[in-house]
Amino acid sequence: MTATAAATGQRRRSTRPRDEFDPTPWPLALLCGAAGGVCALLAFPPYDLWMMLPVAITLLGAGLLVRSAGLALLVSLLWGLALFVPLTHWAGTYAGAMPWVALGVFEALYIVLFGLLARTVMVRRGLCLSSALIVSALWVGVETLRSTAPWGGLPWGASAFALADSPLLNLAPWIGIAGLGFAVALLGQLLLFGALAVLGRRRRGFTGFSGVWPFAIAVAAVLATVVVPHPLNRAPVERPSMTVAGIQGSMGAIDPVSFTMPDDVFANHLAVTRDVIERTASNGTQLDLIVWPEDSTGWDPREDPDLARQLTLAAEDAGAPLLVGTQVRVGDHERLNQSVLLTPEGTSPYAYSKRHPVPFGEYIPLRDLFRTLTDKVDLVSLDMIPGEEVGVMDLAALDQGQDQVGILICFEIAYDSLVHDVVDDGAEVIVVQSNNALFGDTHEAVQQLAQAKVMAVTSGRSVVHVSTVGHSAIFSPEGRRIDFVDHWEQGALLADVPLRTGITPAVAAGPWISVGLSALGVLGLLAALGTDRRALARPARRRRGD
Repeated sequence: MTATAAATGQRRRSTRPRDEFDPTPWPLALLCGAAGGVCALLAFPPYDLWMMLPVAITLLGAGLLVRSAGLALLVSLLWGLALFVPLTHWAGTYAGAMPWVALGVFEALYIVLFGLLARTVMVRRGLCLSSALIVSALWVGVETLRSTAPWGGLPWGASAFALADSPLLNLAPWIGIAGLGFAVALLGQLLLFGALAVLGRRRRGFTGFSGVWPFAIAVAAVLATVVVPHPLNRAPVERPSMTVAGIQGSMGAIDPVSFTMPDDVFANHLAVTRDVIERTASNGTQLDLIVWPEDSTGWDPREDPDLARQLTLAAEDAGAPLLVGTQVRVGDHERLNQSVLLTPEGTSPYAYSKRHPVPFGEYIPLRDLFRTLTDKVDLVSLDMIPGEEVGVMDLAALDQGQDQVGILICFEIAYDSLVHDVVDDGAEVIVVQSNNALFGDTHEAVQQLAQAKVMAVTSGRSVVHVSTVGHSAIFSPEGRRIDFVDHWEQGALLADVPLRTGITPAVAAGPWISVGLSALGVLGLLAALGTDRRALARPARRRRGD
């Protein structure tokens, strides 16, 4: 090597940024992981401390700034377990502790994946705006992966669902579920930059009290979202409302051995329906639609003349069709979860079959394999098969009104792709039928209700969420709660529900927001892998007194 080349190499090495921040001591890193997961849990219902989610991501980021990738893995796992094991406690109501904990551990592995990828970017690129954008995009990518794979994924615990009571929800119709996840992760990165600077852990960029600036930017960004308008508010309202009654009949506990619905479920819902009919008749209100929840009739009323007669008579007295939830056998080993419309004329012209059955809850994938691990798989004796058609019921075509009603069943409200489908197919309002009795006194019901509110704002559609035992509620397209029935109460939702036909930017973009952000994360990761820069302080280069 010539003297000139050696000098050039020396200059390159000397100008390469290094030692940007000090690594987090391993005990503190582990504490950040566990505490961060707890903070994330507190962001979701029933605690609703949404501002703890950016703090949780900040703590995760701080815990990842360690020398060892193995330690970063453990930090990420602790964070994921502290969030997902208690968040999915409802999964053990009837199946027991083993499936519940297995679900929590499996979901936590996605946080491990994010942690290792994020650490790579932060260590190789340092803490700068570009790395913050890449890490936030990776957060979206991993959430998207978790919501789609395997077996259709499970979006429970997605960042957006912690924001039901946050001003950030005003961004939802503009940037969608993926955009909200990106915004929360970016806030977490800003808080991380500020915290490291104020605590004296940074050596470049924001240091010391200059770290107040990232805090100020984060707070200002949140405050700015308060005045973000809903994109459909300025659109002309051609179809103002439809009058809907949502029936929450409530019932006794589900038999934990047979896993069957109690005998009083049909009678309770019929009694509440009769009460609503009397109320509306006395004040002159004309109903457009009556909605019963998922599983409210047990097996198919079209196969039971007595049930069909009682439902038809109720629809006739109300002067409105009745949408019920039922189960339909398909052969000896399968079933459909259906929403069936019954008219005052005694016909059933429309039925929607749930398109996204829940793995391990409504069907068992690889049943023979998982039976070798636990006999709990046999609690699901009939595998639910998916429907094929998007659930949009055109009441005008059925001579039952002039409205187009989108239909989703239970967990389907958590999947933004399914919500987008019904809106794209013309739904002016979305009805969600659910049976939260399956989860007892856990927090599943209130968490699902938060999902309904978030999806109402994202889609620009009113959401009528009706459960057997609650919580039931109607949300306007702006997220305003119009009516509500509490958990385990017997009652009815009754309201003029706003209708909308406009399309929000989030729905118009479809999957491309999540695809674009995920691609940004992957490209940024690949670029980081192409450099040998390391922003962590190394022992050999530490100055005395540091």
